[in-house]
Amino acid sequence: MTDSKMKQMNPWAKYSNLGAQLLGGLLILLYVGKKLDLYFNLRPMLIWILPFLFILLTLFKIIKDTKPGNDA
Repeated sequence: MTDSKMKQMNPWAKYSNLGAQLLGGLLILLYVGKKLDLYFNLRPMLIWILPFLFILLTLFKIIKDTKPGNDA
């Protein structure tokens, strides 16, 4: 494959697995939040906070990575 084809495919390939990563991250943090809530008797606080922070940080990363002029 030529370099120009790799550069054209790179943005698409970079985010093609994003849905699976989001789903996996959310499921793991929901499980961890539930266990920590039970351990610290904070029910239901961490089961909401951890996934919310994950979504927020993921959105910031996506926005930062897709800004015009960001070729990294």
